[in-house]
Amino acid sequence: MTELTALPPASPLPASSLDAVLGVRLRLRQVQSAAEEGQQNRSRRLQSMWRLIAAALILFTCRTACADTGALDRIKAAEAIRIAYSPTAYPISFKDAQGVPRGYSVDLCRHIVTAVQASLGLDALEIAWIEGNTPRRVAAVANGEADIECGTTTMSLARQRQVDFSNIVFVESGGILVKSDRGLRGLDDLAGRKVGVVPETTTERRLRPALIERGIELELVPIRDAQDGRERLLADELDAVAGDRLVLVGQVAETGKAEAFAIVDAYFSVEPYAFALPRNDADFRLEVNRGLAEVYRSGEIDQIFQRWFGEDSAPTRLLETIYFIYGFVD
Repeated sequence: MTELTALPPASPLPASSLDAVLGVRLRLRQVQSAAEEGQQNRSRRLQSMWRLIAAALILFTCRTACADTGALDRIKAAEAIRIAYSPTAYPISFKDAQGVPRGYSVDLCRHIVTAVQASLGLDALEIAWIEGNTPRRVAAVANGEADIECGTTTMSLARQRQVDFSNIVFVESGGILVKSDRGLRGLDDLAGRKVGVVPETTTERRLRPALIERGIELELVPIRDAQDGRERLLADELDAVAGDRLVLVGQVAETGKAEAFAIVDAYFSVEPYAFALPRNDADFRLEVNRGLAEVYRSGEIDQIFQRWFGEDSAPTRLLETIYFIYGFVD
């Protein structure tokens, strides 16, 4: 029987060898930890990347949807249309004693609202009115605060950088309102005087070169609107007020003292009125022009004209031609 010889007890590792082994294990754990951390970092980067991609897709989808949503879609969804108007431009656009918007342009806009309502198949269409002078109304349409504006806005190339326009609804000329006892009869008589004008309007832009061309030096004073100008004229803060001739006549009519005022013979501009609309919205512009065409074609425009300009009044030949041209058959 073979005897097993007991092995001698293992000698303990030298301290230096033990440190080496422990060092290797520590480095392995560090490598493993670094690998795990790297994997986690890669995972986080991938997650961040996918979040950015998802956000970009959502933004693209939103912009595409918003671009495809025109005024008609917004109006149908809200069952309301937002209209910017002038509360002081009698008889074109003004607010009556009860606070109700009225006037020539407002009547036309109400017919447009009826046409839009029928087109969208709505049982009712609420109107939200927004007050403002011409620059304020144009800005409201340009920034999406209003769907359309109905006032005394002249269609110009400069404004078409901000908004589109309906077909022409009226043709006006520039005028200057003065007190009848001041002996002011023409532009030359205004030299050295203070003339009120609403800033950033076609009246201001066309009056300035007319004055320069004639060598007339005067002070153009900013006013809020034609009504503000009339009140400051009565208070002798101004010598004259420049604006659209018919609007100035309306301001005189409201005072009941027509003999106290006069309109200076100064035909420095022609003002084709139209309704400002959002840019690049052909469908809405079509519905607006369709509503206007129905009024022009049916002859109802004559009733609206006489309602605001007098029973004995009639459109000029130029305005009659505009009604005829834009009274399209659908």
